[in-house]
This record gives sequence, structure tokens and C-alpha cells, in this order.
Amino acid sequence: MSGSALDTPMMRQYLAVKAQHPDAIVFYRMGDFYEMFLRDAELAAPLLDIALTTRDRGKPDAVPMCGVPVHAADQYLARLAAQGLRVAICEQVEGAGATRRLVRREVVEVVTPGLVGDPDRLDAARELALCALCPGEELGMAVLDASTGELRATRAPRRAGEALPAAVRDELRRIEPRELLLPRGDAELAAALAHELPGAVRSEVELASYAPASAPAHPPGLARDARDAASRAASALLTYLAANQPFALAQVSQLRHYGLGDTMLLDAATRAHLELFRNGEDGTRERTLIERIDRTVTALGARRLSRWLAYPLLDPAAIAERQDAVAWLAERDRARARLRDALRPVRDLERLLAKAARPSAAPRDLAQLRASVEALPGVAESLAAGEESLAEDAPRAAALALPEPRPELAAFLREALVDEPPALPRGSRGANETGFIREGFHAELDALREAARKGREWIAGLEAAERERTGIAGLRIRHHPVHGYGIEISRAKQREVPGDYERRQTLANAERYTTPALREVEERVRGATARAAALERELLERVRREAIAHAAALGAAAEAVAAHDAFASRAEVARRDGWVRPRVDAGAALEIRGGRHPVVEPLLRARGESFVANDTRLDPATRQMIVLTGPNMSGKSTYLRQVAQIVLLAQMGSFVPAESASIGAVDRVFTRIGASDRLARGESTFMVEMRETAEILAQASSRSLLILDEIGRGTSTFDGLSIAWAVAEHLHDAPCGGARTLFATHYHELTDLPLEKSRVVNAHFEAREWGEQVLFLRRLVEGGASRSYGIQVARLAGLPDAVLARAREILRNLEGGELDERGRARIARGAAAADAPAAPAGAQLGLFEGRESQAAREVIESLRVLDAERTTPLEALSLIARWQARLREEGV
Repeated sequence: MSGSALDTPMMRQYLAVKAQHPDAIVFYRMGDFYEMFLRDAELAAPLLDIALTTRDRGKPDAVPMCGVPVHAADQYLARLAAQGLRVAICEQVEGAGATRRLVRREVVEVVTPGLVGDPDRLDAARELALCALCPGEELGMAVLDASTGELRATRAPRRAGEALPAAVRDELRRIEPRELLLPRGDAELAAALAHELPGAVRSEVELASYAPASAPAHPPGLARDARDAASRAASALLTYLAANQPFALAQVSQLRHYGLGDTMLLDAATRAHLELFRNGEDGTRERTLIERIDRTVTALGARRLSRWLAYPLLDPAAIAERQDAVAWLAERDRARARLRDALRPVRDLERLLAKAARPSAAPRDLAQLRASVEALPGVAESLAAGEESLAEDAPRAAALALPEPRPELAAFLREALVDEPPALPRGSRGANETGFIREGFHAELDALREAARKGREWIAGLEAAERERTGIAGLRIRHHPVHGYGIEISRAKQREVPGDYERRQTLANAERYTTPALREVEERVRGATARAAALERELLERVRREAIAHAAALGAAAEAVAAHDAFASRAEVARRDGWVRPRVDAGAALEIRGGRHPVVEPLLRARGESFVANDTRLDPATRQMIVLTGPNMSGKSTYLRQVAQIVLLAQMGSFVPAESASIGAVDRVFTRIGASDRLARGESTFMVEMRETAEILAQASSRSLLILDEIGRGTSTFDGLSIAWAVAEHLHDAPCGGARTLFATHYHELTDLPLEKSRVVNAHFEAREWGEQVLFLRRLVEGGASRSYGIQVARLAGLPDAVLARAREILRNLEGGELDERGRARIARGAAAADAPAAPAGAQLGLFEGRESQAAREVIESLRVLDAERTTPLEALSLIARWQARLREEGV
């Protein structure tokens, strides 16, 4: 409509851009700001905590608007992407000329949750995952980290009616994608993803994007005629990348296919329970296993180390190859120190390449890339120098492949860019934003700079000449960004102004003038400066393209640097803390002598305390399961995590905190530790516990390691004990058999399992009682424990004395077997056994049937299941001795 705030050339241009990107917030470039209008502004302003105003205030259809400075745009983009929003960046793609014509603008990039803008704002130790899923008889999955260009894909079979196979679900949870692509209209898959990964943004794409033949790029590993689900998922990713950030395609150098069974599977519960990447207290990286072993000096190495921990190996030969590299560096302190010093100048090559791939790449980005490329020869030389060089022992350290230097690229970047390029804002096109191309690199640029410099020198000399000619001592030559150069003379001297001066600008206390000669030189300076600026931008683009042409080679160098840094980090930890090389083989036994918890030990050391090491021996043939009992606070949970973390360290190729370790390769580590709920899914603590237990029983194999703590504790005592007993029996008797299991429990009744199950043994953590005090020895010994010392631990926690006294009284009543008229244990204050009515016939006894009955009941139960005909005299004598010891222990 006529006079409408929307009916202007600028708003018509904005609305046309918005129509092309209706699902994105449009950052519309206007000078030094990105402006947002209408619904975009109303949505973004509160999220970014910026002011919401209006354009054409006073009109009935005034347009809501807000804006952010261009120089700070990346932080605002990151905030919007983190909240699941898309942002289309609309730049001015031509300079503002002398005419008042509206400058042309185009969307040059779309930022999404999985395709971020500036990689500098990402966690250097973690990948930024964008995933695509391709449903069918098999479910294909592809993963792209656009900040590094890494693209990989896998697939898994789907059972009838199964939207998301368990293996893919676990892999998605391990990857933790920020954004998921799925075919438009697949409601079943969308619902499954919403349930399993509620934090990931789901974006629907057209089915046509899953066709490899029409993919926008075909890196090695993606054939045009591919039909498998993994390749189709990768095609969808590349199509999505081309539609939103087409410049990033140049960094995707290959598609790597991998199998979900190629490495150890770690489900979400296991990663959380073992605190591999986040601690259970505040969710940070502190006091986690990755923080403990990460002594890397580069971002590349930090990401590689995290990847290795997330994907432990299964092949003993591949594990040994990594161990060889760690051993080689651990044995050579000087070589390791030289390597780490040489690695430090290497910046994040992968993400620097990602920045260089962007049309908005700044000169400083390319200068940082240059510094990293120039540091590569030093990395190679660090392992070739000295008395012990890598070349002399290459077979034993084959994994330490040296990065290939790129001297031609380093020389080109050195010749092209100045040592310290100036900082330029995103999308700068101004004539004054120059000075990053080195003098001598381009003859025409040098000539233009010389012409501009001579003009400025002439103008600077004009001031003295005009003072002498006019006799006006206060005459000055000034520059205004709009009006240009002017001869400034105060109002008091206006009568002395020469007649050939032309008035240019009026100020409060002075006038500014120009002359034909000054105007002519100024035009030459301005033209030379503008042409020089345009030429510098052209040359910068040439430099950027030359760097991207080396993307594959630099990617390979980044791979080598990452591996070297990760190896050196593990060698540093092993050498400093006395870790040893474990033996990993294809056998089934697991034996750790003097094992220590990798995270807890240094924490205790910092407090001046020592860690008590313990042994572990599991063998599916003889000691498949250890039923672990003992007091609260005695160290059971620490020990359970310790064993699992040592196994993970061993199979990622690291040394381990122990005197020695021999580990039959584990295909999966399952854990059920701690209490948690999922209220958003309507699941109680006990439901979560049972779900995790069910998944373990369904997926564990004879090669698995199971870490189970307090199965059944979330329900009533009898129910919990029954479930725990049945789970233990199932693991022992399951057809697959052999899953090595640590089964911690406070149900002391489970110590009877060895009487029935030949491959179950008892062990407990020792404690000593001194009056009301309990001393935890932290030492694991064979045999079952008879007490949990819960009330003593409650006292240490600070429960009031009255509560503790009442608890002891109730415990005595429970253990004394006092029963009410319904046969339940009496806990009323002051109730005496002599006053209690006799239990009616058939009344159910409590779980604790009397102070002496606990030991007696164990002996009776043992007799009940004893096969007297097959028991040898020696075995009978041994049983009698054990029963006597048990009865004496209870004072019977």
C-alpha cells in the first residue's frame, strides 16, 4: 500500500530474501549492523537480550526491528544455533557507490545447529556432529563435522516394526549430534528420535537428497551408483551442506565407512556411570577420565584423544600398535619433550581450514594457518633429531607416521601476507580496510600504494606551502571521511582567505576550503586507495583458494599431528604416574594386579592420602562372577569403576594404573551404577534401573564385562533381593555364558550363590569396628561380608544422635526377630521380646529371623542344597570348617 512502512525498496528486498528462507532468522546487513525485522526481530530480541525497536515509528504498520554489530555477530549466531534456530546471513555483495541505488544483497551462508559459523567458539576437544538417517531395510547413518570436514557413515539392520535399531541408538547417544536430518514425512522415525534424543534438533529434508547420483560432490568413498543406506545418508548430508554452506564442500576430502561392531560399543548409561567425559556432580569435564589422561598441547590432539576413548579397539594387534607408539615415547623423555614443544605452535589445522573455506575468511585466519604449516617441519625434525631417532626404531613405532611438510604452501603464504595482518570485521568491503598483502607480492598493488602514498605526502606538504603563501599561521589540512581533505581556517582569519579557495564545509568556529590542485590530487589518492583495496581483496581470495587447494594434504598432516599429540599425552601420563603397559589378547581371562583408580588416586594424592591398590581376577571358566559385599564407604563403587576404566584405557591403546594387567579383549562394557530418574519420560529411579538391567541382559555376550551395583535396591527388600538373585543366576546360566561380571550388593543373602553356582565367588572390602567407630581398610579380600555398617556411615554423615539411637534400637528389634500378631518384625519403641505375643501358626517370618538365626539359616540352606552322595570326605570337612567359622563369627 502507498505510504506503508513495508513499501520501500529496502523492505521489498528484505521480504524477497525472507521468502526464500522462511524457516530462518535473516541477518540483513546494513552497514556495520545485521538487522532483523518483523517476526524475526520479535523472536530474536529476547533470546539475544537486545533491544526491540521499530522502523518508521509513527506509521500504523511500523516494522519491529533489532540488530547486532557485525564485529560481534559470531557470538549471537552461536547463541541462536545453540537454541535450535537457523540463521540466514544476508550480506552486501557490492560496495555502496556514489548513486543512491539500493546495493545488492545475497544470502551467503545459513547457520544451523549442526552447521555453525565461527569454529573458534566450539569446544576444541569435541566434534560438532550433524547426522543424517536413511530408513529402509537397513538404517543408514552418516555423520559430518563441518568444522573439520570429517564425513563418515555406517548402517545397521532393522527388525520388522523397529524404527531405530539399538546399535544406531547407542551410536547416536555416543556422538551426541546437535542436528539430525531425516526424510520428510517419516513420522515413526521422528517419534523415535524425539524420545531417544530429545535435545537434538530434527530437520526434515526431501527424499530426493538421498540419491548419491545427484549429490553435489563425490569424495572418495561415495560412488555415484551407490545404493547402500550409508552412502545415501551421506548424500543427504552433502546436499544439505551445499544448500546452506556450499563453500564447506571443499573441505570434505573423503567418506569413511565404518561398522558399528568395529570398536567397543559404549552405551549412554556406561559413559555416564563411568564418568568418561562428564562427571555426575555438575556435568563438567573436571574429575573425569578424559581430563585425567588429556595432556595434549593441541586442539587436534585433544579431539583425537576423546575419539579414541569413545571408540576403544577390539583388535589386539591394532591395540598393540598404539601401545608401541606410547611405549616408544614413554621410554624417551627427551624425544617426547622435543615433540611436545614442536607441536605447540600447530594450531587447529582442521578448523582453520574450515575458516579458510569460507568466503568471509579474514587475513588473520590465513596467517594462523600459515603459522601452523610453518611449524610442521619442526614436528618431523623433533623425532629425527637426537641419539634416539624414530628412523632407527620405525618398526616398533609404526603408528608414529610423521606429518608431511608443505614448504611450497608455507612459502606462498609467507610471501603473500604480512607478518601481523590487521583484524577485519566479517564481510568487510571498505577502502580503508587494507594492509594485509605483503609489499612486493604484486607489482600493480605496489604501484597503487606508491601513488596513494605520494599523493598523501603532497597533501601533507601542501599545509606548509599554503601557510607561507597566505601568511595564516593557524592553517591546517584536515580530512573528513565524507567530505575528504580540506584546508581549515578559523573564522577570525576569514578576511585573509585567498580568492582561489573554494568553500567545502562550514564548522562551528572555522571554514574548510579546497583548491583545484588539492581536489585533483585527492581524487588520485582516493582512486588509487580504492583500486588498491579492491585489488587486495582479490589477492586475498587468491590466497584463500590456494590454501584450500591443499586441503587434502593439510588434512593428512592434521591427522598425523593429532595422533602424535594423543600418543605423547598418554606417554606423559604413563611416565609421570608409573602406569604400565597392559597385555591385551583374544583370550577370555581378565587379571589386574595392584589396580588403582585413574581419577581418584591423584585426588587422594593431592590431599596427602594414599590409594589402596586391589587385584581383580575374572575367568569365565572358573571365576565368571564376583559377588562383592562390604560396608558402605568401603570402596566398592570406586573399585567397580576402576576395573572398567582400566579395561577401557587398555583397549584404547593406553598404559594403565596397575602393577600389571592382562585383559582378554572386551566387546562391550556394561554398567549399572547409581540412582537416577527420567521424570521427563515418566520413568522412576527403579524403572530406569530395570530398563538398564534389561538392556544389559539382552545385549551382553560372552566377551562382555558387566559392572553391576545394587541391582534391585529401588524396590522393597524381598522384591529387590529376588530380582538381584535371579539376575545373577541368569548371567551365570545364560546360553551365551561367560560374561565377566562384578556384582556389588548389600543383599548378604547373595553370598550363598557360590554354593549353587560353580563360577561365582565372594569377595568383600574389609572394615574394622572400634566401639562406635568403623575403620575402612579399602582392601579387597575373598569371602562374603556379614555387615554393611549403615548406621555408622549415617553417623559420619551427621545424622542427629536421637535418630541414630532410634535406628540402633530398630535394628536390634529386627535382628532379634520380634514379631507382631501378623508375624512382622516389631519396631515399636521399648517393645520387649518377652511381651510380644506369639506369632500365629503360618505367620511369615521377617527377613532377619534372629541374631543367631542369620548364620544358622545360611548353614541350613547350605545343607539343604548339598549333594551328599557326590561330596568327598575332604570337601565335607572343608564345608564343616567353613560353617563353624561362620557360626563363631556370629557368636553362635
